[in-house]
Formats: sequence, structure tokens, C-alpha cells
Amino acid sequence: MFSSKRYLALGLALVMMIIAVGPALANELAEQQQQVQQQMQEQQEKSAQAKRKVESVSDQLHKVQMELDNAQGDYLSVQKKLSETEEKIEVNSAVLAKAEKSLSERGVILNKRIRDIYQNGQLNYLDVLFGANDFGDFTTRMEILKRIMNKDIELIVKVKAERELVLQKRSELESDRASILTLKQVAIEKKKIIESSKKEREAVLASAVSERDTAEQSYQELLETSRKIEDMIRRNQNKKQGPSSGTGSMMWPTDVTEITSPYGWRTHPIFGTSRYHSGIDIGADYGDSVRAADSGVVMYADWMGGYGKAVIIEHGNGISTLYGHNSELLVSEGQRVRKGEVISRVGSTGYSTGPHLHFEVRQNGSPTNPMDYLP
Repeated sequence: MFSSKRYLALGLALVMMIIAVGPALANELAEQQQQVQQQMQEQQEKSAQAKRKVESVSDQLHKVQMELDNAQGDYLSVQKKLSETEEKIEVNSAVLAKAEKSLSERGVILNKRIRDIYQNGQLNYLDVLFGANDFGDFTTRMEILKRIMNKDIELIVKVKAERELVLQKRSELESDRASILTLKQVAIEKKKIIESSKKEREAVLASAVSERDTAEQSYQELLETSRKIEDMIRRNQNKKQGPSSGTGSMMWPTDVTEITSPYGWRTHPIFGTSRYHSGIDIGADYGDSVRAADSGVVMYADWMGGYGKAVIIEHGNGISTLYGHNSELLVSEGQRVRKGEVISRVGSTGYSTGPHLHFEVRQNGSPTNPMDYLP
């Protein structure tokens, strides 16, 4: 009997303990689950960061360049609207000043006319007409009265129109001046985006120079792009039919002839590794005109990896030229160009730390020394 009661008491105590411990155990499990989820999120973020690190350097530059181009385009558009609005304000200010002056002059005349009528009383037109000596005098007096009446009406109409014009121009000026303030603020915001994009681009380029892995990655990407260009040119030459469009002789693609980096092998400034340079870098300035070295057909005009905004022209007889790092492209694929025709503007897009033109001459797709073709 005693034993049964003891077991029952122990059982009740165990149940009470489970009831008491249950919520604490549940809370502990929930915390553990939360920690696991947090660790999973952290791991996913690390994975995403690693993926971003191994992302193509040229893709990063292309993305940043597109953002920069869009911001610069928006900024130029805002600046254009700002300039147009300022010109409109200047024109309307001149119109308003002229209208106010004319209104003031006509107002003086109208006020004098009204004052004369008030002081002397309204002229009795019938008395004037019937006071005529003969029919000729009658018609003369009628013509004079008509002119007086028409002049009064004309004066009133002009004063009314000029008052309306003054009110309209004042309203337009107030609206345009408010627009000026808004446009200036928008221009400031666009300028910030441009500066931010430039800094981001510089950061990507800096890592491509100073970090060994990124530098090696960017170099391998550039070699791969060069191989793709070679294949593209060869495929195009195989499809091409008809006579050569080139003259057979080349001119310098820019007015500047200073070479800042020659064709061939060169040493990396930090790591000391050998790198192949498939063209020459010409030290032209930002925005300078880039001209076709010879006549031909534009084979490519778009973003080209580390070359940035690039143009490739096929000249015939297996010869083609490439123009890289442009800021603006002025030709399109399939377009025929003449020797010396402006095809782009010098820039610093792609793998470029400063404005210059990267110029290549390719024989059957393979890079060759441009100095063998230039005068």
C-alpha cells in the first residue's frame, strides 16, 4: 500500500517536472533553430560575396560604365532643359519689359482721354453732324467722328491685350524660375551619381592592377576577348565577297601620334609578370576624334569586354583595324566608312585607367605590329 502511494507520488512529481521544464526546452529548441537559420543566411551571404568576387572584371566594368553613361545622359538632358528654361526666361523678361513699357505709355494716353471726356462732357455726335454747312461738310465730319471712335476703341483693345500679356508673362516667369530651382537640384543629384559611378569604376580598375588574382583574371579575360575577335574576323572574311574596299595604305587614327604603350610583350608594373599587348596605345585626350585608318566596312561597334566601347573595321585583303576604350561610338555595324572619317571619340572605357586610344591592326584576325602599317 505504502509502496503504491510512493510510486504514485513519484509519478506525479515527474509529470509536474515535465510540465515545468517543457516550455524551457521548447524555447531552447527554438533558439537553436534560429541560430541554425542565421548561420545558413551568413553562409549564403558569404557564398554570394564569393560569387561577386569571381564575377568577370569586364562585366563589372560594363555594368558600371552603363550606369555612368545613363547618369551622364540624364545630366546632359537636365542641363539642356536648364539652358532652354534660362533662355526662355531671358526672352520672356524682354517681352515683359517691352509690354510693361507699352502698357504704361498707352495707359497715360487712355487716362488723359478719359479725363478729358470727364472734364468736358461727352461730345454730342448729332450736334457735330447737324452743324454741317453742306453735304460735303457733313461727310467730312462723319469721317472724323468715325476715326475718333475707332481710335478710342483701338486704344482700349490694345491696353486690354497688353495687360493680359503682362499677366501671362509674369505667370510664366514665376513658373520657369520655380523650374530652374528644381532642375538645378536634379542636376546636383545626377552629378552625385556620376561621381559615385566613376569612383566605383576606379575601384574595380585599382583591384585589377593591385590584386594579383584580379589582375590575372582581367588579363586572361582580355586574351579570351582577343581570341573571340580573331574568330569573328575570320568568320567574317570567309563570308565576305566582292572587291577590297581599302586603299592599301593607312593614316594615324588620331591627330596625336605619341605612343604611350608599344605593341608586344611588356612587364606588369607591380607583379613583374610578362603581358602581351596586342596593339599600341596612343596618348590622345578625352573626346578627341578617332578616324578610320583606311576605308572599309564596320564589322563591330559595341562593348567588347576589356576593350570597352570598340570599333572593328574590315578593309579587305585580310586586313582589319580595331579601336578600343572609346567614350562614344559614331558608327554602326555594316556601315561603310571612308579613310579619315570620324568613327568615335577617345575615352577610357574597359580596362583603362586614363583616356587614350588602343589601336590594333590584324592580319587574317591575328594581331600584328601597327607600326608596320602607319606612315
